[in-house]
Amino acid sequence: MDKQIENKIEPWWNKPLWGDKSMLEKIESIIHKPHDIVPQEVIDHHQRVFGELKLLTPIGKALDSDKFSNLEFLEFVKISSLFANEIGEYKGLRNYVALFRVAVEAKNSFLKIEQIELSYRSSKQQQFYNFVFNLLEKQLSSEEFVISLEEKLAQILSEIQTEEGKNALNIYAETFKTVARQDDLGLKLIFLFKKYQLEDFSLLRVMSDMVQYLLDRDLGDFNDIVILVKANQKRFEQLGKIIELPLDKTRDEDYARMLQYIAMKQKHQVSYGQFQRLLEMMTQWTHFYLIIRDIRSHYSESEFTLPPEFKQSIPGLDIYLKYKTFLVK
Repeated sequence: MDKQIENKIEPWWNKPLWGDKSMLEKIESIIHKPHDIVPQEVIDHHQRVFGELKLLTPIGKALDSDKFSNLEFLEFVKISSLFANEIGEYKGLRNYVALFRVAVEAKNSFLKIEQIELSYRSSKQQQFYNFVFNLLEKQLSSEEFVISLEEKLAQILSEIQTEEGKNALNIYAETFKTVARQDDLGLKLIFLFKKYQLEDFSLLRVMSDMVQYLLDRDLGDFNDIVILVKANQKRFEQLGKIIELPLDKTRDEDYARMLQYIAMKQKHQVSYGQFQRLLEMMTQWTHFYLIIRDIRSHYSESEFTLPPEFKQSIPGLDIYLKYKTFLVK
């Protein structure tokens, strides 16, 4: 009798806890529970960030260019970074290559200054030339230099008799102002030429001609550039003295590195500017992309029922993957 009763008694875990479901049924319902739903506020945040990516991506596509895959261009990007960060063989050359670059880029202004100084030699004009040299020696800022120059020019023009002489000084002053406004290093370089009594700026023409010659050659061929430096060794020694290059940086290879960089910069500077704008834009893009990536990784498909928004392709991901190694970490 007791056994019959016992057989009719169900185990406690199989009895309804409340309602009509047993504990076992409840456990099974938890185990087999449908996936959780991603909160709506998370989906809304995802879409706001996603919208930023959609706005930035067309800009990235417009800035992207096949030129950025050119091996010589990529070499220039690498060399620019080595100079900027003074890494390895490029250590200690950054400031000097900047002076070298100005020497090439400001060549025409320097030659115009030289021509006027040689052609117009009245006492008042020479007085003005000496005044300018003293200004250069003070190493003023560009703004301070221009103000002092204009004040002295106004004073001395009233003391010059001929219109030709006045015009020459006006052109002279304007040329100096152009150099000053383009780059403070231009004023420093003119001072160094005069300091070492190397007023013959024709050296700059030679350097500029070398750069022009290299533009039509493979600038990635470093040995070719070293050979060019060796063939013009005395001129580079003269330039090294002018820009006050340390003796341990006056090897042919050092000059070749600087010459290679300057030629590459002249050849690729427009593309490089566009490349820099692309990287700046993609750095912003990356900020939003990482947010999207973190949201999606937190709400994985194995644990959540994902909304369609989470399955959208990331706009601009192809550009990001292409330039990922160049982006600011």
